[in-house]
Amino acid sequence: MRFGPRETLFSYRSNIKTRTEMTPPTVVISLDLELSWGIFDLGFDDHVAKMARWTHDIGAPRLLNHLTGNGLSATWAVVGAMMRPSLPDVSDLPQVKYPHFSKPWFSYIPKQANEFTHPEWFGASLVEMIRSEKPEQEIGFHSFSHVPFGWAGMTRERAVAEYRLCAQTARELGIPATSFVFPRNSVAYVPELRDAGFTSFRDADEVAVHFANKKLTSIGMVWADFVRLSPRMVELSLKEGIVSIPGSLLIRYAAGWRKYIPDSSRLRRLRKGLERVRRNGGVFHVWFHPENLYAERPRLEKVVARFLEELGGLVRNREVRCLTMGQLASEFLRNSNNRDCNSSPASADAVCVDCATLERELTSRF
Repeated sequence: MRFGPRETLFSYRSNIKTRTEMTPPTVVISLDLELSWGIFDLGFDDHVAKMARWTHDIGAPRLLNHLTGNGLSATWAVVGAMMRPSLPDVSDLPQVKYPHFSKPWFSYIPKQANEFTHPEWFGASLVEMIRSEKPEQEIGFHSFSHVPFGWAGMTRERAVAEYRLCAQTARELGIPATSFVFPRNSVAYVPELRDAGFTSFRDADEVAVHFANKKLTSIGMVWADFVRLSPRMVELSLKEGIVSIPGSLLIRYAAGWRKYIPDSSRLRRLRKGLERVRRNGGVFHVWFHPENLYAERPRLEKVVARFLEELGGLVRNREVRCLTMGQLASEFLRNSNNRDCNSSPASADAVCVDCATLERELTSRF
């Protein structure tokens, strides 16, 4: 593999771990469930509304059946506002004004809208369906209103308010506020996320080919899909007092130029990831949007269904584990606490206290 700057190669090598240091073979699936919230600021029309309604009525329930039918759990990172039957009072929310979207953030939400009249925006019954299934699915948060946290126009005050509304929604629904996925994977305001009570978040993908130039890296990620490059296995770390779980592979949707990625290439990369994690250990973290099953349907659903079927077989044979983000973060904190406290008590006291506190938080929620 060809690398760019010398520091990139050094960074790659420094992340290599021995088999005994790595997490046991583990697969994590995180799903960004957004309905219309995930795209309205980039363009909202009848096509977007139809996609969101299809996801609410058909796409997400089908995906849930594929998971539970294979005995698998996933982290469903849901936009907090869509967890509700209707929009609460948001008049006190600090405003955001992005260069690409200067309107009030909630301007597209019809007044008096609810899940019955506008299922493209709200999905309280859908969330209840997901959380009542067995094996148990984790309900995480994908912010409250899908504001990109790391983009110009975002403020710390809005970030704190978003976290607060997520935590409030969790209390009202009786679910843990444990795992968080940043909209568009734009990670920012992590200490504030920790202070709001969350204990893990999905970090940026560990890409197979990395360049100093972000645009070249993005092109490299697309190229990796076409040539069926084996995805990276990842390991967890503690960042700003909260567990970071990087992604391994995004299953891209089949619209626009992405429809030219052969389904065989998508499935081959997933299979390579399963084989690699089975043989070498670590975490294979797959993520995608249930909404993306809509384009060119049922192309992507067939790929995902086959992947989940093969993963289910490996889990039943006890060759790999399938854990939620929250479960894996809890295990990481428990192991880190034991390792650090046993190795060097004098130098590890602060680390032990921090990990122990976070572990108690997670353990009480599962």
